[in-house]
Formats: sequence, structure tokens, C-alpha cells
Amino acid sequence: MELKDKLKMLLDAYGVSGDETGIGRIAAGMLEELTDRVEIDRFGNVAGYRESGVPGAKKLLLDAHLDQVGFLITGVTDEGFLRFTSIGVDPRMLVGSRLTVLSRSHGPMPGVVASMPPHIQTGEQTGATPVSEMAIDVGMCAEEVKERVQVGDYAAFAGDAFDMQGDTVCGKSMDDRACFIALIYALELLKDKPLKIDLEVVGSVQEEVGCRGGLIRAYADRPDIAVAVDVTHAKTPDSKPGDRAFLLGGGPVIGIGAQSNPKLARRLLELARAKKIPHQIDAVPMGSGTNAQTMQTAAEGARTVVLSMPLRYMHTPVETLRMCDIKNLGALVKEFVLSFDSERQGDEL
Repeated sequence: MELKDKLKMLLDAYGVSGDETGIGRIAAGMLEELTDRVEIDRFGNVAGYRESGVPGAKKLLLDAHLDQVGFLITGVTDEGFLRFTSIGVDPRMLVGSRLTVLSRSHGPMPGVVASMPPHIQTGEQTGATPVSEMAIDVGMCAEEVKERVQVGDYAAFAGDAFDMQGDTVCGKSMDDRACFIALIYALELLKDKPLKIDLEVVGSVQEEVGCRGGLIRAYADRPDIAVAVDVTHAKTPDSKPGDRAFLLGGGPVIGIGAQSNPKLARRLLELARAKKIPHQIDAVPMGSGTNAQTMQTAAEGARTVVLSMPLRYMHTPVETLRMCDIKNLGALVKEFVLSFDSERQGDEL
């Protein structure tokens, strides 16, 4: 299967924060082909392990989260409309949007976010509608809806990923499954290459609701190094000077700051320059908004570094990236993994 096909397989699946079982199984299948063993923990995190065979080898954890933003059903009206709350979605994205309601009892069903036609709106009704006033229409009478949909069912943006011009791809849930695919690409590049550091690749869950999955894996496995691989903002038509936005197609973004160990960040920069891998730099003085925040302080702590991929229109149904960024990110991760010398690991780390 081509790399882009693997990306689309992940993007088209559903797995809202708190309900990632299905996407976890797909991710585990991808890891099984490229690692020695794969586990899905009780929280839902997926982890693939490659052992170096080197006595006393250090542990390197590479993390990309699998959960996506979405919605949770909070009620059914007497007219058969669904009330809901948002999990990480800007309400401006919603009115008139196509959603998939993920019924636990009857499976996925299409729906739309109800929208008042402009012909009958008053001046006070033309602004952004609060989520608390929105409803999902699934096209059924009230009795049918109440039979099929329960409070606590999830919903997500509908629509399959599609190609744009060049190597650009658009779809929901690029954040952060595109980075997981970059790690899969890195594993493909590392196939049959001897390692001098024990490697763990994690598809974590519940990042969007508190960076929880990364914390659990870091606590359980006690890595010496943990790399949070996540998306960052790419430049858009409304980007302004001073925005922390990066060039789409400009390569992976290496974070510099409190959640990126200086030695590790420098190593990534040196490798990118030496191997002529396009890259960009982000100054992140405090919190990165990634799993590095919790992995860094889990148990006795780990040396963390933040590595990102440029993405346009984050947390919308039309997240957009370039395949060259996935490949360059994977290539940099591969060089990073191979850069560790088992005889000098004590000095390096």
C-alpha cells in the first residue's frame, strides 16, 4: 500500500477523543508489519516496539496521537433534533456542515448541522451561532431518532480525504494522524537496519482533551527520550507577520524551548542540515500544546523534544498538508533514530 493510501485509510476512519478503539486497531495493523511486537493498553494507546538487542540500551519513544476533534451528543429534542457539545471544534466551522453521528446501537448515520436560511434571518441572527443553540438533523422523526441515538454517542465531521493539486492532500483528522503516518514512513526507512537504541512508536489517545495517552505511555515505559510529533500551523491567506505559522512544504518544524531538550533539538538541526532535509524552526518558550507537556514530567521525567508538521486549517473538516512534509519528517526521524551510538549513550543522554 502506498504511503498516501495509508494516510487516507487513517483519515477516513473515526476516532473522536474518548472513542478511539476502531482507529487504534487500524494503527496497530500498520505497526505489526514494521515492529517486533504491538500492544494496545487498557487506555487505548497503541505501541509498537523494536528492540535493539544492545544490553542496557536507552529507550526512545516517538509519539503521534490518533484521536480527532469532534462532538458528543447531549440530548434529543421532542422534534427529533440532536443537541451536542464540541470537542475542540470552532463553532464557526459548524452551521451547515455534514457530520456523521456514531450511534453505538445502529452504527454511523449521516447528519447535518441545522442552519437557518439567510432569507429569514434578522440582523441579530447573522453572527456565529453558539454550539449550545445548534442541533444536528439526521432526517428522521423523533421516535426513530430516540430509538437509534443515545446521549453519549459521538459525532465527527463527514467526508473522505481527497487529493488537491500537486502533492497536497485535504481531509479531516490530519491532526495528528498525518504525523503517525510520518512515523510509519520512518519505520519503513528503518526496516532491516540495526538499531543501537530501543525504539517505541506510539499512537496515543485523548490528546485533544488533556494530553492523557502520552502521559500514560511515558509513565509505563520510562523512556529516556520522548519525541512529541504533532502538527503546527501553516501559513494561510490571513496569516500576519509575527504569527507562529510555517511554510506548507517547507519541511518539519523543530521546536526550541523548555519542552525541547537543547542537546536533542541541536541534534535534529544538525542532522537536517547534514542530510539536506528541508526544515523550519519554532521558538516555543513555554507550553507546546503537545504530548511533550505530560511526557516530560511523567514518573522520573524524560528528555523531550517537539517535532511538528505544517498543517493548514487545523481542527476543521478541510485540514490540508503536503506529502513532501510527511516524507521529510519521516526521513528526519529515521536519521535521529540512527544517530545514537550505544557505546556513547551515557555521555549523549
